[in-house]
Amino acid sequence: MKLGVKLPIYIAVPTLILVVTAGALQLSQSRSTMLHEHHNAFAALIKSEGEAVERWLQDIERDVYALSESYATHSAINDFRAAWLALGDNAGDVLRKLYITDNPHPKEEKDRLDKASDGSAWSNEHGRHHEGMRAYQKARGYYDLFLFDTEGNMVYSVHKAGDFARNVETGKYRDTGLADAYRAAMKAQKGEVSISPIEPYEPSGNKPEMFVSVPVYEYGKRVGVVAIEVPLSRVKQILKPADLLGETGLTYLVNAEGFALSPSPHEGGFKVLDKLPDSPQLQAALAGETAAFDGVRGISGNTVTANSSVVKTPSGEIWGIVLEMDEVEANAGLNALVKTSLMELSVIALLVIGLAVFLGRTIAKRVSGIGKSMARTAAFKYSDKVEGSHVSDEIGEMAKTLEQLNARLSEAAADQERAAEAQIKNKEEVDLLSDTLVEVAGGDFRKSLTDGFPDSHAALAQRVGGAVANLAGGITQVKESSFNIRKGAEEISHAADDLSTRTESQAATLEQTAAALEEVTASVKSAVETVQNVENTASSARQQAEKSGEMVQTTIAAMKEIADSSTHISQIIGVIDDIAFQTNLLALNAGVEAARAGEAGRGFAVVASEVRALAQRSSDAALEIKTLIESSEKHVERGVTLVDDTGEALVDIVRRVSDIAGLVSGIAKSSEEQSLALSEINTGMVELDKVTQSNAAMVEETTAASHMLLGDSRKLAGHVETFKIDNDQSDAAVASAPQAAPLEPSAGPDISSMWEDQGEASEPAPMAANAKWDDF
Repeated sequence: MKLGVKLPIYIAVPTLILVVTAGALQLSQSRSTMLHEHHNAFAALIKSEGEAVERWLQDIERDVYALSESYATHSAINDFRAAWLALGDNAGDVLRKLYITDNPHPKEEKDRLDKASDGSAWSNEHGRHHEGMRAYQKARGYYDLFLFDTEGNMVYSVHKAGDFARNVETGKYRDTGLADAYRAAMKAQKGEVSISPIEPYEPSGNKPEMFVSVPVYEYGKRVGVVAIEVPLSRVKQILKPADLLGETGLTYLVNAEGFALSPSPHEGGFKVLDKLPDSPQLQAALAGETAAFDGVRGISGNTVTANSSVVKTPSGEIWGIVLEMDEVEANAGLNALVKTSLMELSVIALLVIGLAVFLGRTIAKRVSGIGKSMARTAAFKYSDKVEGSHVSDEIGEMAKTLEQLNARLSEAAADQERAAEAQIKNKEEVDLLSDTLVEVAGGDFRKSLTDGFPDSHAALAQRVGGAVANLAGGITQVKESSFNIRKGAEEISHAADDLSTRTESQAATLEQTAAALEEVTASVKSAVETVQNVENTASSARQQAEKSGEMVQTTIAAMKEIADSSTHISQIIGVIDDIAFQTNLLALNAGVEAARAGEAGRGFAVVASEVRALAQRSSDAALEIKTLIESSEKHVERGVTLVDDTGEALVDIVRRVSDIAGLVSGIAKSSEEQSLALSEINTGMVELDKVTQSNAAMVEETTAASHMLLGDSRKLAGHVETFKIDNDQSDAAVASAPQAAPLEPSAGPDISSMWEDQGEASEPAPMAANAKWDDF
């Protein structure tokens, strides 16, 4: 395929690919941008509507809380409660008859009756409070407003529906959302707002309603509950379709159970509290997620673009809010953009192909001329003119460059002939230089380059000859240095062997000393432990002696109490003896009187005789007990004396044991100090042993290194001997040098002198040793 065909293809195809790719990328980016803008707009709308719902609920919460704190509400509950009680047990029936059955106003306008004509206290209170309550209810847009007492009686409502004046705990509507709101408020704390679930409410025509309640407190005491009935028509107003949603778009609110809280704006759509079909956007909303969806099934079964968000009620319940729009309507602008972009790409592709064909043929014609000129250059025709060199573009520059190349090639051909002649001459010089360098590489430095070298390169011959002479001088110095190194290495090797022997002996001695010191330390520690045990035993004995002394003091006190008790018993026995004596006298007198009475007093005389005998025995027993008590007192006094002596002996024992314990404690303290000092000495010996062992190891390494250095120096001398130098001056110098005598063990002083020489540049050796002992 010729360049005239390939070049348009090479130009057009990449350009078309680039244009199509750029168009596709731009279209994709535009599509993503439009979808992103759609979702951003939808997200802003749904967020705004969700916030509006939350503000509406918060306003309701604030309204109900304000009602619970209002003085008018407190007064109304108390007044209606008192009037309710005044009507008796049938208060509810009476009020429903007055304000519902006999109310002249239509069903939806029962609240227009301000005061019934029955003249009751309740009607008077109604006439006083109703106008303000009604005005508040209508101004805030609530369906009804209720007041309850603490027993569940609805003592007042604005609208007067079927639930008016009934008990929500036991009455007809006890299972409704209003009853739930009342019960929640009765359990709540002051200011805590409760919201009932949204469900149909019969008194309001089964419309879905929501009740909000709060307890009413007065002076810290719950006096009732205030509640409002909230219609959901306000939600419909908040979620009314915006212009952004077009014809198919809608926004709806759903509770946690999946029931709709707002009706569909489209004809035939869902109603409030209808169960909504499950969908990803609905699940995301109920999960509390803010998300966007494309190509999902909508509430009506069609494919939609959707956004989800969440609404939080004051009671903490989660409601979902979902925005949907038919995907075809949402992407109408994008489809129009795709069609326009495809038409633009087609026009651009045709223009690119035409331009590529024109440029390709033009460039191919000029490149073909350059190719013909290059063919002539390849045939060594350097004098031919190149076509197109007068044009000032890239191909013209190529033609000019080819002309310059032809001129330089012509000059190069002439130079090549001259170089061939010079090359023959240089080969002779290189051969001579090569032979000399080969001999130098073999270690022979005796050949000179001054003979037979051409005059044209005399300077090179002189420089190479000078380098060889310098190298020969260096080799001579290396020979002398290697001899000196070998001599020094032999001396170091012998000295290192001697130092290694002495270091090993020193390390063994230190190891034995450390082992003996460790045994002494262990013995001292054992003695310290024994002394501590003795100290503990002495301390224990002292404590036991002190306890025994306390027990003796207690015994002395008890013996004294026994003596006191014996004295007291002796006194009591004396009283008993006196009583027995008096009884004996009385019995004697009774016997005398009985004898005087004759036969009539015989029985009394017998009794008197027995009483006298009993008194005599009591006196004898008392005398015997008194004797025993006196004997016991003597024994107790003797025991007290012995116990006192024992106490004094124990006090003396405690004092002596305390002295012994103090002495033993001093011995224990001294033993501990000795043990601590021995431990520190032992630690120092162990560290010194470690350092000595390390020094021994280092000496062994130094000995091995010196032997290795001696071997390497001998190898170096052997290698240097292979070089050949004029007159062999270095060999003569080495041979005339004296041989190093091997060092005997007596060479030790030389090593110590080496250490002394080294020490002159540093601190004195004794001071360094003292510093090491200070570290230990």
